[in-house]
Amino acid sequence: MKNNIEQISVKNEAASRRLIRLPEVLKRVGLSRARMYGLINAGRFPKQVRIGLRSVVFLESEIEAWMDSVITERNESH
Repeated sequence: MKNNIEQISVKNEAASRRLIRLPEVLKRVGLSRARMYGLINAGRFPKQVRIGLRSVVFLESEIEAWMDSVITERNESH
């Protein structure tokens, strides 16, 4: 039984550390590239992770947390 719990924990950890590319981020959040980078510069959106000279990715868990915070903020303001 303990082995199954450890396997589930490892799977959950791997899912929370998934890297996603810019087009996927833009599709999920519905922002333009310029707006998203403006929010990053203002400290209001998760920063990208550089994986190469011309390649960046985002942590899926951070993008999902940002979306949750936007929804929570909306719900609290009504």
